[in-house]
Amino acid sequence: MRKVVAIFVLMIIAGCSGTHPPLEHAPIEKTGPAGTNFHPVAVSHFIRGIMYEFGDDHKSALLEFNEALLFDSSSVTIYNKIAEQYLQLKKIDHAEKILNKAIKKHNDDIDAYRMLAAIYNHEGKWDKTEQMYLKILELQPDDVETRYNLIHVYMGKGDKVKVAEMYESIIDSDEGTPDMQLRVGNIYLEQKNYKNAKKAFDKFYENNQDDERAYLALAKYYIEQQDTTQAAEWYQKGWAYNTDFTTCLEELRDIYVSQRNWPMAISLLQDGIAKDSSNIEMKLRLGELYFHKGDTVQALDEFEKLTKQFPDDFRAYYSIGALYYQQQKYDEAEPYFKNVIELKPEFVRAWLMLGLIYMRTEQLDKAEQHFLNAIAADPENADFNYFLGSIYSREKKFSDAIRYLRKCLEAEPDNIDAITALAAAYEEQKMYATSDSLYESALNTRSDDALLMNNYSYSLSLRSEKLNYALELSQRAVAADSSNGAYLDTLGWIYFKLGRYPEALKYIKRSSELREHSSEVIEHLGDVYEKLNDLENAQRCWRQAYELDNSRTWLLEKIGEPQP
Repeated sequence: MRKVVAIFVLMIIAGCSGTHPPLEHAPIEKTGPAGTNFHPVAVSHFIRGIMYEFGDDHKSALLEFNEALLFDSSSVTIYNKIAEQYLQLKKIDHAEKILNKAIKKHNDDIDAYRMLAAIYNHEGKWDKTEQMYLKILELQPDDVETRYNLIHVYMGKGDKVKVAEMYESIIDSDEGTPDMQLRVGNIYLEQKNYKNAKKAFDKFYENNQDDERAYLALAKYYIEQQDTTQAAEWYQKGWAYNTDFTTCLEELRDIYVSQRNWPMAISLLQDGIAKDSSNIEMKLRLGELYFHKGDTVQALDEFEKLTKQFPDDFRAYYSIGALYYQQQKYDEAEPYFKNVIELKPEFVRAWLMLGLIYMRTEQLDKAEQHFLNAIAADPENADFNYFLGSIYSREKKFSDAIRYLRKCLEAEPDNIDAITALAAAYEEQKMYATSDSLYESALNTRSDDALLMNNYSYSLSLRSEKLNYALELSQRAVAADSSNGAYLDTLGWIYFKLGRYPEALKYIKRSSELREHSSEVIEHLGDVYEKLNDLENAQRCWRQAYELDNSRTWLLEKIGEPQP
């Protein structure tokens, strides 16, 4: 080890030249290898510095290198060693200063420039980092690593054009990769420099015709210029060249779909299926195409075939269930979602769709048990907890509702639907301080959320609290969505509570036109007519509200009929 260290040290200091240090005594000069002169005292301190450095004693190494510099101030190696010790000691400013001194004395020392570049890069001083690397390239034009470093710098500066140019310089030096050519093209395309983008993509295609990305890149070039005809030709060319280029097929299909050219889209997929009958993805897409075309019978037929050909794949079952669900054929959809859950229990969407079927068909007992089972399988799922909490709210089991809605918010703190449902559940428990706190907290982060503003203002109006504040919130909600019947009813009801009956009539009447089957809105309208002494219309509205919902038995008293 001693011999190795000695040889290493001699190699390092071979470039030291003798000078007259700023000391009172004259230096003793000797002749080193190859006739190089160096000061023996500088050598001695330098060797000791190296030994300390090997032992990770950077403070002692720094002292020795500084001593060496006193006897030989011309050696760039000593300057660099001092800088290295400062860097090890986290004294970045000191390292920067000594390196700048080094390059003033030796403006061709690449190591000093590299260290300065590393310092500036670490500090995010992109312009200075760039200067250092450009100087290195000036001294060493074939240095590919420095070109890569400059790419990093230009990315940091956000100068994508220079990134592309530097990639091109690496490619021109025969050190590049095919991926670089694609990156260059994509950068130019992003910058709308279509000429250079096309040049880059053409070059990639010339050298990589077996790579699907060549066809996709050229198609993308034409799509950017809204030339779907040329783009389609490149997708077709890729698909014709290699039927494994399925992305070309999918992109071409999407073009046909966007053009509503169903025959071409269907024919394309049928061609792909003929070449690979085991490709379930293409067969699923074919069924979807028939559905988008409006041919639900053929779509169902395609999906049913898949359930027989691939009985263990859940996707065709889900597609059939979703199709029936969209048609509101809930009885037909139910068994298919059950099949999905059996085949792939972790597929959340199937659990949700089946639960929604039970909720839409008012099978709340089934819906409750279904989501309990779902939560048993995935306890932290926000959607499962939200829907179960919503079901308990509908069943007026508010303590249970609160528990699951809070669990939902633990997973998704910004879930507005859960926040409003939880606030409503606390209201039902007459825990108004807690519900108000929920609304206020949510509004602090989502001050423009119309649903939050409406629900909170309506809650305040029912309690006749902070009515002016409720009015402000409600007005903002209506301004955000003036066609929402619920928001209009809230604003009208606040005006009602404030005794401003003509304004109340204006908004609640508009709400009733949008929500003609809402017994609550119709009752509100009757209450407004009563305050305006229009008892005939008041009676008519109350009777209509009772016919819509005969559980509102208090309406019978309003219309003068005995309660059952």
